[in-house]
Amino acid sequence: MSAAKQRLALRDAAQWHARLGAAPGCAATQGQWQAWHQQDALHQWAWQRLQNFQAELAGLSGPLARHTLLAGEPRLDRRSVLKGLLLGIGSAGLAWSGYRQMPVWMADLRTRTGERRNLTLDDGTQIALNTASAVDIRYDANQRLIILRAGEIWLQTAKDPRPLKVRSAQGEMRALGTRFSVRQFDDHTQLDVFEHAVAVRNAPERAELIVQAGSRLDFGASPLPDPRPSSPQQADWRNGRLVIDDWPLQRALEELQRYRSGFIQCAPEVAGLRVSGAFPLDDSDRALAAISQALPVRIETRTRFWVRVQPRS
Repeated sequence: MSAAKQRLALRDAAQWHARLGAAPGCAATQGQWQAWHQQDALHQWAWQRLQNFQAELAGLSGPLARHTLLAGEPRLDRRSVLKGLLLGIGSAGLAWSGYRQMPVWMADLRTRTGERRNLTLDDGTQIALNTASAVDIRYDANQRLIILRAGEIWLQTAKDPRPLKVRSAQGEMRALGTRFSVRQFDDHTQLDVFEHAVAVRNAPERAELIVQAGSRLDFGASPLPDPRPSSPQQADWRNGRLVIDDWPLQRALEELQRYRSGFIQCAPEVAGLRVSGAFPLDDSDRALAAISQALPVRIETRTRFWVRVQPRS
């Protein structure tokens, strides 16, 4: 068996371990796990390996346990095995939702602050990661799953008989042959559909909501609200531009902050000023200079990492 397939199977096993631990005694979860376990000999190997890890770690101290785990499967990538450890092993264990709380540096794909990446996945799907974003890619014989752990992504799906889904902290989005973007906020998910449609579900017992092209859906744990109009310029970050139309200055600066290390502070006296325009994301200093020319404000820069927007005296 290939090392890549082993890594994927081990991650699946760790994920199932977390789900079973989060819902002890749940017959439905047990049944789903059993179906996965019996589906492939590789799944059985991964589950047994996870059980072996737990047995080996039971009597070891933390540093020695970690060494044993990483040394126990030399054919596997160390980061993948460590991710499996964090997913499925530990004194308290990780619930299913805890998977999304792991450090973003463990993600399969990620970007730093101010960085954007464009990639083509194995099935031909195009994906773009915005600044400070992280995703895990989980493709198997039955589905194509992209887990958004932080930030924002844009997708243009490729034709494939397997469904393509994006999972955020608040739910799942199923692509219906489409272009769309998904952004993870602290308390909700923002979906913008640019072509065709996306089906959204934020609880197993709730029906899917179909979001059509030209629409946006902001959703959390509550029943899904009605979509509202979306701007076609929502994804202009892919071209290195922040396009805004009559935004409060505070909101505009918060968006620029996503692409810049350090802090941009806004004086309360000017926070409500309205601003419109297209601003470069790869040069936030130039964007701030343009704002100072358009509004009665001045940019006070003490260091590269501390900027304050003040009323112009």
